[in-house]
Amino acid sequence: MVDGEDQALPKVTPYLLRRADAMCARRLARAFEGGERSHDPVHRSRLRDAFLTAARDAHAELCAATAVDFADIGTTLVPAVLPEERAVLAQAAHWYVQTFGDRPARWDDPGTDQPTERRGIRIGGWIDLPLRTADGGYELRQLELWGRRVAPDDPLDLAALRTAFLRLTPWLDGNPLRVVWVDLLRGLARERVIDPTERAAVTEWFDEQLAIVRLRVDDPVATAGDDCGTCPVVAKCPEHHKGAHYGRRRDVLPGILHVTPTNLDVWRRCPREWRNACLFSIPSSDTDPGTVHGQQMHDVLRFVHESGSCRDAAHVDDVLAGHGFDDNTRMRDELTRHTRRCPEPAAAVGHEITRARFSPHPTAPFMATARIDALWVHDGVLDARDYKTGRVWSDRVADDAQGRFQAWVLAPLAEQLDLVLRIAFEHLATEVLDDPEPFEPDADDLLEIEHELRAEVVAIRSEEEFAGVADADVCHRCRYRSICPDSAVVGVPIWPLVEAEDDG
Repeated sequence: MVDGEDQALPKVTPYLLRRADAMCARRLARAFEGGERSHDPVHRSRLRDAFLTAARDAHAELCAATAVDFADIGTTLVPAVLPEERAVLAQAAHWYVQTFGDRPARWDDPGTDQPTERRGIRIGGWIDLPLRTADGGYELRQLELWGRRVAPDDPLDLAALRTAFLRLTPWLDGNPLRVVWVDLLRGLARERVIDPTERAAVTEWFDEQLAIVRLRVDDPVATAGDDCGTCPVVAKCPEHHKGAHYGRRRDVLPGILHVTPTNLDVWRRCPREWRNACLFSIPSSDTDPGTVHGQQMHDVLRFVHESGSCRDAAHVDDVLAGHGFDDNTRMRDELTRHTRRCPEPAAAVGHEITRARFSPHPTAPFMATARIDALWVHDGVLDARDYKTGRVWSDRVADDAQGRFQAWVLAPLAEQLDLVLRIAFEHLATEVLDDPEPFEPDADDLLEIEHELRAEVVAIRSEEEFAGVADADVCHRCRYRSICPDSAVVGVPIWPLVEAEDDG
């Protein structure tokens, strides 16, 4: 029940190099060294593989791609892409033709679809479209299909393009390389020519990052947190007892299912939305404007606490001004309301920190992670605060699915610190008179919560259709409402389709 075999040489990827000094050292070491791991399908490759198949076919000979080249994109894949994925691919094809429609090129295969062996290691990472241009030049088009990354000022700022440049050295044979990073959802492109003389600086960066990887691999201390959710090597992890390797290669789900309060809320709302967002990572076509203020408020509270005290009026004024909210009356009122209830004296464990807990099972293991807004220690209590900017949904945190989830995840930490665990929802909106009653779970509560979570994991693993609910009340806030075939709401994706007019 493993996915992958031991490799003769250690392996690095742009992701490992970019996160060399931040990733859990134990996970970093296992990724670098290879070996047994749980099944971990990379579903983002579905979109990439479909698009690259069409693009490479379009550039089989020296020519510029046209809309006709992408007309049937995704229809020949097995399994075939979903309608939502086909909508993403159609958007990507539009911007590819807009960006490169007047730039003839021929796809050249430098043999980089497999890792490059060099310096006693294997160097991996996606290298999308290496091309030869009409004037005989060398060009690399690196494609962003998920709309997640901020457009770089310089493509060479990206670890993926630096690593690709080094791996393409034999192919370039001393020639310059034009690199083009293009976001095919938003129509953003950044390009530049890399001169061969820049290789020394890029090599220096690579060696520095690799040195960090090797240094941390020598002392692979496990750290529970953000990396746990998608970690495929929890077996024998000191942070997660009873860990093991799970899964079969043909399973569409990962061997260990990652659950959070947010993704379980999506599952309860609509199985199809869960598959789109949480399993296949399909970029959303629509927005949910209701979350903007809440995220801004969380960011400000974190900064206020990490850099000073919420009771220091001058400090709060500086933070608000620094974030552009000095005239935001709503935010000031909510901060004032928070200050009256912020525990004092108290020791901060952390703000906006992720805690993780693993639950073993022969067929339905899961890793639960929860983002905690604030953790305080005072009066013998581990006080977990969840800041809310909306209305009250329940009179008791004990009856709230999110609060129960957080309690189960935090229980081992409270036990380790010999503290009573308390989960509290702190409502910041001035119109809310009373917060829900906090939750101090006992052993029976925690066992019941684990059984509830297990039942949901079993339900997800048993699902085959992932049908949409087709309910207007649900669909009108769904971020796939414009492209989902089961949507009860008609809409148009927010993705841009035309270039801005040149007014200069």
